[in-house]
Amino acid sequence: MVIETQDGVAASFILLSYNQEDTICGAVQSVLAQACEPIEIILSDDASTDSTFDIIDALAKAYDGPHRVVARRNDVNLGTNRHIEYAIELAASDLMIWTAGDDTNDPTRAQCVIDAYRQTSAKLIFSDARTVASDGRPGRDGYKNALFYRAHTLQDAALSFELYLGATAAWHRELYRKYGGFPRKDAFEDLVLGFRAALEGSTHYIEKDLVTYKEGVGISSNLSRHVSKLSNQQRRIAVLKSQIAVLEQRQADAAIFGLGESDPIRVMLAKRTAVLQMRLIYYAFSLPACRPYLAQPGRLAHALLSEMIRDMRKR
Repeated sequence: MVIETQDGVAASFILLSYNQEDTICGAVQSVLAQACEPIEIILSDDASTDSTFDIIDALAKAYDGPHRVVARRNDVNLGTNRHIEYAIELAASDLMIWTAGDDTNDPTRAQCVIDAYRQTSAKLIFSDARTVASDGRPGRDGYKNALFYRAHTLQDAALSFELYLGATAAWHRELYRKYGGFPRKDAFEDLVLGFRAALEGSTHYIEKDLVTYKEGVGISSNLSRHVSKLSNQQRRIAVLKSQIAVLEQRQADAAIFGLGESDPIRVMLAKRTAVLQMRLIYYAFSLPACRPYLAQPGRLAHALLSEMIRDMRKR
């Protein structure tokens, strides 16, 4: 399999950072130390307000190895999905390996991914990881409970909100280009890309620890901590909106892939989306909001009652 490239690089290894001055040095050094054929390395900072980019810039300027290195930062903070989209536009290779400013990479990661892509043509490649808790002790490896680490069906993937460890991901640009990018807000990119790859039947799992993943210190964890500070109702509303955004995007992606409205996958997605939308009504109840679901009074009542019980139990 020939990887489509510009300027002859086998892959684009992209590091995204934001306010990670305590961990960025090790993360950048692990990317620069990749023992592989020449690749492009993009070190992209999302307008950090600390010294993160200064560290990136210094390391990039001092590098004298075989890889082509680009260090750059956004003028304003774009947020995760928009930052990813900007990095995609910069990448020379269609095969993109992703990492964050709080994780470190095994020096063989890039070559393992390149070799796996050439052997399988998989559009999503992910691996195992060494996990480390925020206090430095070994992590819990909870990511292995995610769906793609065990036998599963497309139906399973359609409704799952835990597919694979995004910190280990590499993927082909086609998963972005063919399906029209990412949702404007709310949905995590790994949940979107994972389902697209499942639709294509194009995933590959490398059973090696190619990333050291720090639990509880990344951008996603910071968002989770922010959500945890909200009231129970505010947190639940945020979760429901995010899940609805994911399912709506999966519905759109299934249509682009070619599944008709009566396909069981799309029917299942539509039903689950409707249930979550009904549950969301509980937190801002109004008759206009209920109107689309009045033809299903039993289902609407069950969803509202279930959410009320959940709220009363502070779950």
